[in-house]
Amino acid sequence: MSSGNIVERLRAMAANIDAFRRDKVEDELSEAADVIERLRAELDRMDKLLESARAAAAPPQG
Repeated sequence: MSSGNIVERLRAMAANIDAFRRDKVEDELSEAADVIERLRAELDRMDKLLESARAAAAPPQG
């Protein structure tokens, strides 16, 4: 089950959970958690860039 995206692999495992060893399921869940963590970090980075761009574009107040 090494091909396909993580969501497809997890769905396939969930549909037939008895066919998979626990360690295999945990490996896939760990990979999914890593992907989620990277995406959240990237979203945080993008939010900071957007805030900086907005602050730079805002007219000076005062």
